[in-house]
Amino acid sequence: MKITDIQGSGVSQLQNEQSGTVGTRAQKTEATQAADNIVVSQKARLMQKASQVIAETPDVRQDKVASLKEAVDSGSYPVNAQKVANSMIANMIMER
Repeated sequence: MKITDIQGSGVSQLQNEQSGTVGTRAQKTEATQAADNIVVSQKARLMQKASQVIAETPDVRQDKVASLKEAVDSGSYPVNAQKVANSMIANMIMER
């Protein structure tokens, strides 16, 4: 069986309804998008600024490292033996 007449009243009516529905949905989407907005709190802005400052800050302060390296190399870096011993003991206790 061969169907040759597909332009019956039911098919064309369905096509008209569907194309009208698509246009209506697009219009609703455009109206909804135009009404959307975002409000960022002061706290969120501060957090964003802090993240930016952290990202721009170098991980290693080369000037500090250079001065400490020079002091250690020249033998003028003071070492507090009591603080070193206390830190070693505290680290050993924390590992248990």
